[in-house]
Amino acid sequence: MTSKINLTVSTIISCCAFICTTFAQNPIITDRFTADPTARVFNGRLYVYPSSDTTCTQIEGNNGFCMPNYHVYSTKDLTEWTDHGEIISHNNVPWVKPNSYGMWAPDCNYKNGKYYFYFPAMPKDGSAFRNIGVAISDSPAGPFVPEKDYMKGVTGIDPNVFVDDDGKAYLYYGGGETLYGVELNEDMISVKGKPVAIKELPKKYKEGPFVFKRKGIYYFTFPHAPGGSEEIAYATGKSPLGPFEYQGKVLERWKDGCWTNHHSFVEYNGQWYLFYHSMDISSDQHLRSVCVDKISFDKDGKIPEIKATKRGIGKVYAKDKIQIDRYSTLENGSVARSGHKFVNWIVKGISAKTVLTFKEIEYDKTPYTSVLAYVSSVSSGGQMMIYDGNEKLMATFDLPRMRSGEWRAVQADLAFSPKGMQDLKVKFKGTVNDLKLDWIKFIPKNSSAIVASYDVQLNYDGKRAMTNGDNCMVYTLKEFAAKKLSVTNISDLESLKMYRNGKPVTTLNTASKGGLINVVSLQKEVFYNPFERMLASNCSDQNGVLFEKCSLGGQNAAYIENGDNLIFDNLRFTKKPTSIELSVACQSNGGTIEVRKNGVNGTLLATLKVVPTGGFQNWKTISASLSGTFTEKDKLYLVFNGGNGFLFNVHSFRLK
Repeated sequence: MTSKINLTVSTIISCCAFICTTFAQNPIITDRFTADPTARVFNGRLYVYPSSDTTCTQIEGNNGFCMPNYHVYSTKDLTEWTDHGEIISHNNVPWVKPNSYGMWAPDCNYKNGKYYFYFPAMPKDGSAFRNIGVAISDSPAGPFVPEKDYMKGVTGIDPNVFVDDDGKAYLYYGGGETLYGVELNEDMISVKGKPVAIKELPKKYKEGPFVFKRKGIYYFTFPHAPGGSEEIAYATGKSPLGPFEYQGKVLERWKDGCWTNHHSFVEYNGQWYLFYHSMDISSDQHLRSVCVDKISFDKDGKIPEIKATKRGIGKVYAKDKIQIDRYSTLENGSVARSGHKFVNWIVKGISAKTVLTFKEIEYDKTPYTSVLAYVSSVSSGGQMMIYDGNEKLMATFDLPRMRSGEWRAVQADLAFSPKGMQDLKVKFKGTVNDLKLDWIKFIPKNSSAIVASYDVQLNYDGKRAMTNGDNCMVYTLKEFAAKKLSVTNISDLESLKMYRNGKPVTTLNTASKGGLINVVSLQKEVFYNPFERMLASNCSDQNGVLFEKCSLGGQNAAYIENGDNLIFDNLRFTKKPTSIELSVACQSNGGTIEVRKNGVNGTLLATLKVVPTGGFQNWKTISASLSGTFTEKDKLYLVFNGGNGFLFNVHSFRLK
C-alpha cells in the first residue's frame, strides 16, 4: 500500500515542472515499448519509425513477439521527442491477416513529393511467412494510407529502402543466411527485375539490412548472429547492390538475454548516429526499447566499434534531476536496477577507485549554491566529491550511515556556482563499498527541497504532488514560508521517518526556516533461515544477474556470466553450517560457483563445479563442504566463474 503524507503548502514547485521535456537518455522512448528503429531526416527534423512491442497472450503474435502497429516520433533538438501517434495498425491494412500481431521492422523514405512507409506483415491469404506492404503519405508524420495489396515479387521481413543520389531507389530485405536487394520502379511500390542475393557477407543468421551512402561509399549494415545473439555489423562497396566487403561489427551483441538487435544510421546536423534497441526497461527480450548513440568514421571511411551507453545524446540541465546512471564514463563501478517497483537504475559497486563522468551538463545562468545526491549508504565514514570539467572541486558529501535498504537525499554546499556547459566528475573515498547512487540535483540560491522515498505519495491542498519517482520538490524560501508545512499521522506510520537537514524530526513546525526535508519509507527488513531452502531471487543484492520464471516455481537467477554474483545480507545463522547444496541448471558451458563471505574476494569457503545438465531448466543438485563458518554480521556471496557466454542458472541453495 502506498503511504500518504498531506502537505498544506499552496505554492510548491514539483520536479515535474522541471522535467516536462523528455530527455534523450537511453532508452529514448519510455512510455511504450518500441524496437527496430529507422531514423530519417525530413525537412530539417529527425524522425524515427520503430515497431511496437506489446505483451503477448498465447494466441497472439509469433516467435514470442506481439507487434500490432506503428507510431512515429520526431525531434528538432535530440532532447524533446514528439509521439505523432499511430500511423498503421495490422487491422487497418486490407491484405494483412486480422489480429495477427506481426508488424515487424519498418522503414520510411521520401521521393517525388511523397513519403513511403514500408512494413512486413502476415498476409491473410497465407502466401508467405511475411509479405511487404507500402503506405503513402504527404507528410512524414502521416496519416499514411496503405496500398490494397502487398508488393509482388518479394517476400520476407525487415524492408529497407535506399534512394541514391541519381534518384534510383532500392529495396533490401530478408532474414536468414541470405539478404536480398532489388531496384524499385519509379512508383516506389513495385520492383524492377528479380531480387539478387547480397553475397560476400559472413555466415550465420542475418536480418534487418540498412543501406546508406557516405563520400561515395555504400554501407550495407545488418544485425548478425555469429553466436549467442545479434551484433550490428557492416560491409562496404562501390555499388548499391554490391559486391560488398565485410568490415566487422559496430556494436557488440547483447549478453543480457536480448537475442535481437535492429538498427539504422543517420546523419543529423553534421553528426552521425546509430539507432538500435535494447531490453533495458523490461528485462524481457520481447519488450524492447529504442536507444541511440553517436558514431564516427576514420580517415578510411571505416566505423570504429562503439559501446552502447545509457547517456545517449540528449541535453541535460542542472535544474533537473541528473540520472547519474546515465553516465558518460564509469571506472570501477556498475549500473543495475534499483529494485523499486517502477523502472529505475542506480550506480553501485563503488569503491575508492571509482570515477564517474557525466559530460555536458547545462548550468545556464542560475546561481546554484548547493547540490543534492540521492544515496543509500549502509556504512559510515565515506565521502563523495564532485568536480567540474577542469577537475576543480565543487562539493564534498559526508555520507551518513543508513539502515539497509534506506534511501535518502544528502546535501552539500557548492564552492562555486558553475556556469554554461560543464562536465561533471564524481569520485569517492573512505568506506563506500556499500554505497549506491541514484541521482544528483543542483539547488538554486535561496531555495529549499523536500525529497521522499519512491513509494511515498505526497499531497498538498488535496492534490497529488509527488509519486513514482518524481521525488524531489524545490521551493524558494519565500514560497516555503508562505504557509506552514505540516505532515499528518507521522506518529502512526511506523514505516516512515523524517529528517530535516540530516537530523531526525517528528514535526515540521519550524519548516518555514527551509532546508532539506527527507521523508523516508523504511520497509520492514526480512530475514531468512539459510538452513531451509533459500531462493536465489531472495538475494539482498546482485551484480550482472537477471531473474526469469522457473519451471520449479518462482524465479531463478539467469543469464549468468563470468564474474557475476549474488549477495545475501539477509540470513540468520542459527547454527554452524558444515556444507552447502545448490540447485543448478546448465545448457552447455558450465563453470564454478564460489561460496565466499563479506565480498567477491572475501574468505573462500567452498567451490562447486557446474557441468551441463541438459538445459537451462533441467535442474540438478550439487553440494560441497564448507571450510569456514558465518556469524550474524557476515554476508554470503555466490560468485560465478567460467568461460564466455551464459554459464548456468541457479534456483536456490541450502546450508546444512
